[in-house]
Amino acid sequence: MGTRCTQAMCIRPLSSVNIFVKDLGIVLDSAKRNVFPLPLTAAAHQMFMTAAAQGLGGEDDSAVVKIFPGIDLPKKA
Repeated sequence: MGTRCTQAMCIRPLSSVNIFVKDLGIVLDSAKRNVFPLPLTAAAHQMFMTAAAQGLGGEDDSAVVKIFPGIDLPKKA
């Protein structure tokens, strides 16, 4: 995993999960108005929404990985 992901618990967020929820929502709204399909963007939006619903909204966007079971992140020292 990338450095930001493994350090997500101890760094100040560069871009939070909540920002991704907002921004991906804007992109999807625009695509809908223009009848333009963005299935992968919709899937990513749902992943970030799940992370936000689990209380991870204020964390760095790399925290989205925490929604997937079976991924063990390094513990804080």
